[in-house]
Amino acid sequence: MLHLLVVDDEPYAVDYLVEALDEVPDLQLTITKAYSGREALVKADKGRVDLLLTDIRMPGMNGMELADEILGKWPRCRVIFLTGYNDFEYVQSALRKGGVDYVLKTEGDRAIINAIEKAMQEIRTEISEEQVLLRAREQLFMALPSLRRDYLLQLMEGETDSPSMMEKRFEELGIDLDPNHPVLAVLGRVDDWGKFSAPADRTLLFFSIINIAEEFFTPDVRFLSFLYDRTRIVWLMQPKEGSMENLGRLLDGCAEQIQMFCKRLLKIPLSIAIPSAPSSWELVGSRVEALKLQLTFRMGTGDEMLITEPTGEERRRSSCLFLEMEQLRSRLNRFDLLENYLDNGGKEEFVTLFRELFTVEVPLFSDGEGRWFGLELFSRLSAFFLSYMNKRRLLEELDSISIQAEKMLSPDEHADWNEMIDYFCKLGAVIADYNGQKQVERTHDMIAKVHDYIHQFLHEELSLTRLAELVYLSPPYFSRLYKQMTGQGLLEYINETRIAKAKLLLKTTDRKIHEIASQVGLESAPYFTRLFRKRTGFTPQEYRDSNKSWKGSFTGELHNSGLDAQRIDNMNKPTP
Repeated sequence: MLHLLVVDDEPYAVDYLVEALDEVPDLQLTITKAYSGREALVKADKGRVDLLLTDIRMPGMNGMELADEILGKWPRCRVIFLTGYNDFEYVQSALRKGGVDYVLKTEGDRAIINAIEKAMQEIRTEISEEQVLLRAREQLFMALPSLRRDYLLQLMEGETDSPSMMEKRFEELGIDLDPNHPVLAVLGRVDDWGKFSAPADRTLLFFSIINIAEEFFTPDVRFLSFLYDRTRIVWLMQPKEGSMENLGRLLDGCAEQIQMFCKRLLKIPLSIAIPSAPSSWELVGSRVEALKLQLTFRMGTGDEMLITEPTGEERRRSSCLFLEMEQLRSRLNRFDLLENYLDNGGKEEFVTLFRELFTVEVPLFSDGEGRWFGLELFSRLSAFFLSYMNKRRLLEELDSISIQAEKMLSPDEHADWNEMIDYFCKLGAVIADYNGQKQVERTHDMIAKVHDYIHQFLHEELSLTRLAELVYLSPPYFSRLYKQMTGQGLLEYINETRIAKAKLLLKTTDRKIHEIASQVGLESAPYFTRLFRKRTGFTPQEYRDSNKSWKGSFTGELHNSGLDAQRIDNMNKPTP
């Protein structure tokens, strides 16, 4: 949303322009008013100014001087001058600076609105989609290695996309691999850093190892490598031609040579773990985890190991349980999404994602290794919810019966895996529901606070910026939130409140029209009259006269009914 600052030393002109702009559909502007150049500068210090609409001839600081000051603070601001015929010499000098337009005061509202819409379009063109995308592509090229690594690590953690989406992402990130075919994942580990002890030296070392490996595998292999963590490198490979079996044989023959060159040229020992078979993209992360375990159980000195993953029946016996476990471990990396749904009160979204992450085959967790893994998952889930609730002090807020805290702390409180998952899912639903209710309450309290302020300080200027500051929100966001929660714009509510109080003052006091205008926050009596008539169908004086006529007739009937004069006088007195 763009920010417009309207400046004129005539309050009526400012109020009139703001109301006219507020009635333009889909203008998408936040508007701030100022009645002098000095006041405008104060407001420009408090927030960004995208457009400045100002009169040229003002006492103290004129519009030309104000524009120079604003442009000094906000160089990308567009300036529109409201001018008379005799101001054109000033405008000509301003036009030479660029980003400046002018409207003759005699041209009317439509010309002003057109000038504002034109300036808005120029701003949007300046930051148009094409330019943003062009700059993004340039930045993407610079950040490509880092973005590529981040995406591949997400794949390692099990966050795979559809094949078509993966194809698109591979192309964007320059990944020369086919997402529709299996991939061979090889793991390398630096066993001893040697002279490469500094972080900058380690980065250089990693890229040196990658370059050595590329020399052996290209041009026969589609090959990509990235840093997996502080000590390990992952190589992802597919054959350009031929079969995976041929690629496996090539790998077996080259791995020892890669180790030899790393030792000779870089003076570092490198261990390599080779998989027994290629993996689908969904399971490549689990395969890398298995290779990590292979390298963990060192033999001999533990340096420069060259290990091949077990094959045949031995591997098949353990693969089902292991892959299931690794997939679950990778899903634990998505706690941030669950936390986001909890914070936003997204009860249904939380339940859907939680069930998706933790629905598994129960027999896998019935005994042996699977049982211990079930305890591991319980610990992770328990720690997540306990940490979440402690940070937000929810343990004191939520009913202890509804959360059954003992089940969050002890795995023995659950009969089986299903019961444990059901408990944590329901616990998350309770938290999300509570947070959602609190958000609604806080929003209503915030709006009530703003409404109280409006009623208390109706006689003062009630800018969007000032009201947003009361509730510590940005003006554009507060404006959208207010309309979303109440169904009307903030200015509309302020004007309704002003008219309601003006009606009361017209009915119950003998104050002059311009005094009532000032008391409801409108310094310009003509503008007050125009706004009042637009809202009620009467001028303020017509409204007062009609109420006096009604009151006089009603008072006469009271006299005829025999009520004493003192009680009638009391009824006619203004409300304090």
